[in-house]
Amino acid sequence: METIEHRDPETGRLYKALRDFDKLIIIGPPEGLVDSLNLPEPFATTLHNILYNRGIFTHTDASKPKILLGALQEALSLDVQRLAEAFLKFEKEEVVT
Repeated sequence: METIEHRDPETGRLYKALRDFDKLIIIGPPEGLVDSLNLPEPFATTLHNILYNRGIFTHTDASKPKILLGALQEALSLDVQRLAEAFLKFEKEEVVT
């Protein structure tokens, strides 16, 4: 058995998994966890991948509020960057017209 990083080809979400020949066992983050929060895409996938990168796979991993707060702040800061870039792009296009 081999521990691998698995990327879901449909969603782009990352998982720590065990591969045993053609069998894949997800270690974490739990499949469907962020989906249960009814978050919009791509925010849900961003948050999921941040949980993966920080190794937050279980309730024990997430038991300290600061750990979860850090993951949420990172996800939101990425969205803030996207929003600022959208404003810049929009304003540049407006000037051209």
